[in-house]
Amino acid sequence: MTRNVKRFLAASLLSLVPSVAFAGPADLGFPDFLSQRNEYVSVREGAFEVQQVKGGASIGPALENLLVSNQSGATISLGLQIITGTFNGVFTPYPLPTATLGGFQVSAPAPAPSFSQQYYWTVDPANPAGAKTCVWRVDVADSAGSCTATVYYGTYGGAICTVDNANSFIDINTCQAQIVTIMQ
Repeated sequence: MTRNVKRFLAASLLSLVPSVAFAGPADLGFPDFLSQRNEYVSVREGAFEVQQVKGGASIGPALENLLVSNQSGATISLGLQIITGTFNGVFTPYPLPTATLGGFQVSAPAPAPSFSQQYYWTVDPANPAGAKTCVWRVDVADSAGSCTATVYYGTYGGAICTVDNANSFIDINTCQAQIVTIMQ
């Protein structure tokens, strides 16, 4: 009887192998430009709402400072995927050494009704899908005359990616934004 139970369990477990082999990460709707889809890549994803602050003028083109606190233990480099507006350049130092804050700036258009910035920070610019990498998408929207921002993330290579909510904001009137992320 024990032999039959073992055969039954082995057959049951083997039937699961094909479905596990083709399993992919959860998809929050932003394109995965880093990995090829013919192999399994472990990706963790999530989203954060950015706090709103009140400012001056009305909704229009605004500066976005997209910053990262590098706590990865290695120097990281920026990869741009989707930039809406004008890329104004990176802040120094670049590439970003560990235990420092850096980033880049975009002159973004007025959201009509929305736009996105998608970028990543990685320890290996030659192979971001095979190394510690944080992929970020910042969605800015004009919702009935009020600016909102949501930050989505994906992780590769065991990176831990989060948003510094205390230092991230979007001006509800002007859409000027500062997004501070953390990569470990």
